[in-house]
Amino acid sequence: MSLYRFNISSLCRNYSQAAAAVSNKSHPYRDAVDQKLPSFAKSLYVGNFVKAVFARNTKQINLPKLDKLFSVCVPKEFGGLELSSALISEAYKQINFADFREYIAHGNVVKCINTAGTDEQKRQFLPQLASGESIASFCIYESKHGYDIQNNETKASQKNGKWVINGLKQWVVNGERADMFLVLAKTMDECNRPESEHNFFTAFLVKKSQNSGIKITAEGNYFNVTFNNVEADCILGSENEGLNYYTILFNGDLLESSSATLGEVKSIVQKASKHFHTHDRSSLIKLGKLNSHLYTMECVLEFTSLILDTYNPKSDYELILTRLFVNETTRSCLKLLNDLGLSKKSFKYIENSLLFEGRSNLLPVVGSLLGIQYAGQFMAEDVKQLRNPLMFPKYTLSHIMKIQRSLKDKPKLNHYIEKYLHPSLKKQAVDLEYCLSRFQFGVQNMFVNLGPDTCYYQMILERTNSIAMDLFALAAVLHRVSQKLSNSNTQPYPTELIFANVFCNSIREQCSQRVNEILNAPHNVVDPHYKIIGQNCFIEKNYFFEHPLKRNIF
Repeated sequence: MSLYRFNISSLCRNYSQAAAAVSNKSHPYRDAVDQKLPSFAKSLYVGNFVKAVFARNTKQINLPKLDKLFSVCVPKEFGGLELSSALISEAYKQINFADFREYIAHGNVVKCINTAGTDEQKRQFLPQLASGESIASFCIYESKHGYDIQNNETKASQKNGKWVINGLKQWVVNGERADMFLVLAKTMDECNRPESEHNFFTAFLVKKSQNSGIKITAEGNYFNVTFNNVEADCILGSENEGLNYYTILFNGDLLESSSATLGEVKSIVQKASKHFHTHDRSSLIKLGKLNSHLYTMECVLEFTSLILDTYNPKSDYELILTRLFVNETTRSCLKLLNDLGLSKKSFKYIENSLLFEGRSNLLPVVGSLLGIQYAGQFMAEDVKQLRNPLMFPKYTLSHIMKIQRSLKDKPKLNHYIEKYLHPSLKKQAVDLEYCLSRFQFGVQNMFVNLGPDTCYYQMILERTNSIAMDLFALAAVLHRVSQKLSNSNTQPYPTELIFANVFCNSIREQCSQRVNEILNAPHNVVDPHYKIIGQNCFIEKNYFFEHPLKRNIF
């Protein structure tokens, strides 16, 4: 599927520029949240543990009865419900998985209008979108470029004082039912030259009508939308600043899609549970792993919702880690279900959904770059001193001592995380602090060894993101277990402690292994060798077919 084609540097540049621009926009929770608070997930890269988040408690939520989810993120003043992140997550867990893409596409357009729209645009569009009278979707991607939207070819030009759009957009969700599209089109042709470093795009809102010049054709589960001299109803935001809202369309639904995925997996397990055979030890172990996976996904979604609702609603990296963790854990759940004898037909839809989600290839790199960018602000001076050991002997000596502790697998622990956990979780708190210290040491050495070329080593970026994802998930599990134990007036729940202990042991082992791989990078990591082997396979295959007379030599 050509949607997977992308240019990493172009994508990440666009993403970071868009994120910076959108972060200055208003948000419904801005008045209640201090925007200067440090990011919980990004702080993991520098070995810090944001205790202010861990000290917050999850509250009981009461989800109102919902027939449809069109209004969940629309402000109340425009007829919406304006639900909290926790309630939105719970709502998406309960919907039919086949319908969730329609609601997500609609909700992303709503978020863009609510973020960048004028007061007049909000009054004009949001009430209809909240009631479901009008259904929205977005037209962003094209077949030739996939996620590399910088090279998209759909253009908008002015004719008789009006904007007219021409081009073809693909992989449009709900294109047939939607009557409003958010379209990203190239503008300012005089600036879109090969020698220019930037292309200028504008986001347009387009209403579909019978004679509007919009042609829609189905292609699998998606739609192609052709614009032939289509007049745009209005510009969303400012002219030539359409890329600012790409970050919303790229990661605006990460919480919702993660919640819908978990809801579907739980539904599959519940329906299939009566057919499982538990007479043998192997099946019991698989069922234990399956329940552990479901529990950890619940913890991560709950913890992310807590951060979004009570700490920082602009927690972009937390959302990326949540989606990646749910995707990875869901694949493990499906494998276990298959091993337990469940027919693949029972989970074919969700398996295909994971298989054809192109973001899964991009999110680890994008997320790691966000964390590394954050860490670079704190570690720049340290790296400078380590690269000039003769000029900074005192700091170099202290770093050598850190290396010695690292070689002995005994890093210095000074966060005292156990103070913020139930006393029964002291061992797990020490393990989490151990992983934090190891991760910080690995990131620092990565900067020293690779320097400014760090961002070009995709294999290293994926490993750093994987460690951050595991530590974020471990923090989420310990937060929930600690809260359960603290709120219990009876004896500690043995099952909760087992969940925490099993998951903690697994994460500690994985973290240690991946940090060692980062420390040995780039020469002692096997990924490049597999790449060479793969390239050689293609070379041999082509040689074999291009020289048929020489086949007998094999």
